Amino acid sequence: MSDRRPTKISFDPREDRRDRRYPLPPVSITIDGVEYTTVNWSLGGFLLSGFDVPIKRGQHIAARLQVNKETAAVEFTGVVVRVDEPEKGNLAVQFVDLDDATMTLLDRTIARRLFRH
Repeated sequence: MSDRRPTKISFDPREDRRDRRYPLPPVSITIDGVEYTTVNWSLGGFLLSGFDVPIKRGQHIAARLQVNKETAAVEFTGVVVRVDEPEKGNLAVQFVDLDDATMTLLDRTIARRLFRH
């Protein structure tokens, strides 16, 4: 058995994220009935700005994401990995339980973006 870590995509040695971030297309995230648009997102999670609800690092959230208006919104659970001071309102969340269909949806969104002519 191998004790290998997952392959990192980033070329920055200080970067611990496994997945590359994408600013486009923006993804709609709805938390407690409030819709936000991602600053960036990846197959591992997302970053929001303008989030001013009290929340703590390590807290689990239930939310919905929608890639575009033509796709149905899907529910997911995430864990808060970073919260900036209220003035910035940045919230970074790591996905906890994305199902195969949602991962495929996000993966296809990335592929369309990368290979669009």
